[in-house]
Amino acid sequence: MSDTTALFVLGHAGTGKSFLTSHFIERQRQQGRCWCVLDKDVVSECWSGPFLEALGESPDDRDSPLFKEKVRDLEYASTLRIARDQLEFGLNVVFPAPWSRELASSALFSTQALGFPPATRLRHVWLELPLDVRRQRIVDRADPRDEWKITHWESYVAALKRPDAVVDGKVPVLNASLPLEEQLTELEALIR
Repeated sequence: MSDTTALFVLGHAGTGKSFLTSHFIERQRQQGRCWCVLDKDVVSECWSGPFLEALGESPDDRDSPLFKEKVRDLEYASTLRIARDQLEFGLNVVFPAPWSRELASSALFSTQALGFPPATRLRHVWLELPLDVRRQRIVDRADPRDEWKITHWESYVAALKRPDAVVDGKVPVLNASLPLEEQLTELEALIR
């Protein structure tokens, strides 16, 4: 099987991971390149809400200890399992999501830890954007799953940290304030 690429578009909520990914995919398609998008929220949306309700929680919960203990890892594991098939079929895959635990543990840098074919090229980018812009984007998208973040903004922000792999330069940073065309050019250079 020919080499494929797994591109992780990382960043905190509101940095534009899904927005950039959709424009990247469209541009790649126009250039005749095929990618599969695996957004862990989309992969898990049919089952994670009902699972949370069965556990007695709100189906929109994405921040409680119970969610983080019982549901979060299943969402990411489901996404990785689907990705493995796509990569084995020869499709490139892009993952717009935080992947915070996997980034902290360095699993995002190991095809073996991710369960991917060994020849998969792993690429990563961290999106950064000023906090006030991120907050406004989160408010504007009006996703019920963001309610806790908005209601507890100061607590939420206090817990945000720039991952060590980003601080150390292992994951390149993309300024999400740049014009879209410049962001796409930087992203394309990263996957070459």
